[in-house]
Amino acid sequence: MMLRFSLQLILSLLPVLLLRGQEIPLPYGAKRLPDGNLELNGAIVRSAAHELALPCRFVLKEGALEVILGKPDGRMHEALLCTDIPAVQVQTMLYLLGAENGFRQPNEKGRQGDLIDLFIEWKDAQGNFQREPVEQWIVDTRTGKNLAQKGWVFVGSSVKNGAFQADAEGNIVINYSIGATVLDSPDPASDDDTLHIVDAGKTQPPSETAIFLVMKPRTKVANSIIQAPEKGNVSP
Repeated sequence: MMLRFSLQLILSLLPVLLLRGQEIPLPYGAKRLPDGNLELNGAIVRSAAHELALPCRFVLKEGALEVILGKPDGRMHEALLCTDIPAVQVQTMLYLLGAENGFRQPNEKGRQGDLIDLFIEWKDAQGNFQREPVEQWIVDTRTGKNLAQKGWVFVGSSVKNGAFQADAEGNIVINYSIGATVLDSPDPASDDDTLHIVDAGKTQPPSETAIFLVMKPRTKVANSIIQAPEKGNVSP
């Protein structure tokens, strides 16, 4: 069962997000940045851009790939990226951006979850901003080319015995569709663990570089709970 989880976190954030322009206390661990964006535990909700930026780091430089973004206690031997942000926080923030979860594939039981585009961001050695689709770092073994940019399905994780299963398994975005996760592959054949490998020809930024995985829902901004603060009314 897919649930809109972490009600406590949602309720704690709503006053900040809905009562824009007012001087109100932020939830524990959250802060309003000078540009008006909201940061919580290192994850940044970019209100105007309608996207979520997660701090992360590269794991694999080559080899078979089953996880796009995982937790340190997840399948790091098969993961492209790793983050310390909890999966439940990612799922909650996607809800706040207006995204809706659903099935990986549309079927008679219900609709497909919203598609989320993923980008890797960093600054190069010259200080220039770089942003590329995550698919540019993945090779589709069926074609020998980089993976086509078709988005990632917001399936949402379930809760079992009080545990958020994506966090229990260490998954946030997977390309091999086995296990609990927040985002999954839309490819009908993704139950095959040989479909994808890391693009070994791609030069990864140095390990000390600050890297973000950006999640940008394809849903309309009008559906979003989060709104950019009005000019001149941003709390420091």
